[in-house]
Amino acid sequence: MVDEFDRRILTILKNDCDVPLKEIGKKVGLFSASAISKRINKLKEDGIIKKQVALLDYEKLNFDFISIIFVKTKYHKDYAQIIGNKLKSLPNVVAVFFILGDIDFVILTVNRNRQDFLRIMEKLTSMDEIERSDSRVVAYTIKDIDFSSIEL
Repeated sequence: MVDEFDRRILTILKNDCDVPLKEIGKKVGLFSASAISKRINKLKEDGIIKKQVALLDYEKLNFDFISIIFVKTKYHKDYAQIIGNKLKSLPNVVAVFFILGDIDFVILTVNRNRQDFLRIMEKLTSMDEIERSDSRVVAYTIKDIDFSSIEL
C-alpha cells in the first residue's frame, strides 16, 4: 500500500533518482535515511519502482532517426502476448503498445540512420503474424517520453 510519504518519495525520484536519502527525508518529512531506504526498497520489491536508469540524450549519441510504426496483425489465441514479445525483441525498439482499434500495435524506434530503420522493417515484415504495417518518421521531438508531469 502506497501512503503519502511514498508518494512524496516517488515524486522526487521520478524527477531525479540521484537525490541523497537525507535530502529526500527532509523534503518528505521523514528524517531518517534508513527509513527512506526501507521505503524505497519496499517500493522496488512491490514492483512500483521497476528500475533506476540513466536518461540518455540519444540525439547526442547520433540516434536521431526516430520512427513510429503502426502494426496490424493476424488474430489467433494469445496473439497480443506472443507478437508483442517478438516486437519488443526487435533492435532499437524502445516501446511497444498493444492498442484497441484498427491497429494492434504501435512501436517506437530510435535509430542511427535510415539503414537501421530499414533493417527493423525487414525483420518486421518477415514475421508471418504481421498482416500490414504503416510507419512514420519523426521530423523532430517536441516532448520526449517523460513521466515527470504525472502527479502522484
